[in-house]
Amino acid sequence: MNVINNVYRVLLIEEDPKQSELYSELIREVADCKVDVITTLNGSMDWVARSNYHLVVIDNSAVGSGGSGFGVLEQIKRVSPVTSVIVISERATIEQAVAAIRLGAEDYLKKPFNLEHFQLAVKRGLDRKAVFGENAGASSFLNLLNSCQMISASLEERKIFGIVQSYFSRELKCAYSALYSIKDGTVTAVDQKGPELQQNRAMQEMLDIALHSSNPIQTLASTNEPYRFVERGQLTPGLFVFRFQCAGSVEYYLACLSPEHPPAIEAFESRLRMLKAQIEVTGKNIAQYMGVHRLVYVDDATGLYNTRYLNYVLDREITQYQTTKKPFAVLFLDADRFKNVNDSHGHLAGTKILHELGTQLRKLVRDSDTCFRYGGDEFVAVLSSCDLNTAKTVAERIRASVEAETFLQSEGLNFKLTVSIGVALFPEHADSKQAIIDAADHAMYSSKRSTRNAVTIAAPIEPKGASTG
Repeated sequence: MNVINNVYRVLLIEEDPKQSELYSELIREVADCKVDVITTLNGSMDWVARSNYHLVVIDNSAVGSGGSGFGVLEQIKRVSPVTSVIVISERATIEQAVAAIRLGAEDYLKKPFNLEHFQLAVKRGLDRKAVFGENAGASSFLNLLNSCQMISASLEERKIFGIVQSYFSRELKCAYSALYSIKDGTVTAVDQKGPELQQNRAMQEMLDIALHSSNPIQTLASTNEPYRFVERGQLTPGLFVFRFQCAGSVEYYLACLSPEHPPAIEAFESRLRMLKAQIEVTGKNIAQYMGVHRLVYVDDATGLYNTRYLNYVLDREITQYQTTKKPFAVLFLDADRFKNVNDSHGHLAGTKILHELGTQLRKLVRDSDTCFRYGGDEFVAVLSSCDLNTAKTVAERIRASVEAETFLQSEGLNFKLTVSIGVALFPEHADSKQAIIDAADHAMYSSKRSTRNAVTIAAPIEPKGASTG
């Protein structure tokens, strides 16, 4: 990317006007820059790539309470790896600084910082962006380097899938991509339940038609080749399919729609080998991590996550809301009259019912949602990126399904069970981690006090300053 008329473009994310003025002045002392300032963040960072920024400076205070510049840093590096990023924080630790650098930050500064140090980081960022932006080969390498950095810092397969998709959208300038695996000889879409699928329904249909026409995934699966290009037909667009493994033995196939062929195929294949190697190394690390993760975060009796992991998920969802402004829901479930099960059939039978109930709950929510055993016969489900109508529908589906289920059939007991459910939406019914659990819990007890086997919605937050008299 060329520097137009020798003027750099800088984005400053800072909520304090005095700090914005100071940072802008320091940046302009380094080089001739056009500095854009925003005070808060909303939605995705795709527009950063479209705006051709050479440098983004993020003050964590502008991300929102409980938020982190790491999510913003990662979003920017995914959509525009050649854009340099500096993160500023009041409570920076060595671990956070290392994590930021691993994600591709130019620097991670703790307030108060040396002004010359800040200007040096700005100069490095602008110089690197100008060099890599003007050199296509260097830009491709930086794209690979940044993607590998983010992959190495990932502990979830889902995150790696997104990074790989972002990498090829830049490497091949493809219009759209989707991930697949082969299960029982059938090509199956992976991780296709997010809002992006709804927004790109036409692209997905076009990709489905192209895949059905040339069948490149199953063809690639029958070979040892790591990738395959499919030329454009009279009625179908061209395709690129990349094959890789991550944390397990499953082979994944990323299909890219309308890719541009790389000008230097040998250099392209070299980058693919490095990308694939990084994915596999990180996949092994994830597999080891998940073994420890299971010991710490999974409830033995039900196979669901425990309350330790619930705290992590709620923190993650609140941070995601601060970036995307998409609400999430919490369902609090309690098995009705469960004491009768233990009294009549013993605790072993009760534990088996809880396991069957946990298995059923997982089947009734999306892959992006998470279920937990809260304690005893109480369960929680966190529904990511979910509105109230959807949350009520899911809660009612769970209630009806549990009521219709016959438990312990293999034991010959044929036990019937019902659940009472409370539903709370963040931030409509609560604006903190503990408050959203309490709101859903109180709503659940309203169900138990009324009829049991019911769904109750939490009460909205009262406006601040509202009279209670």
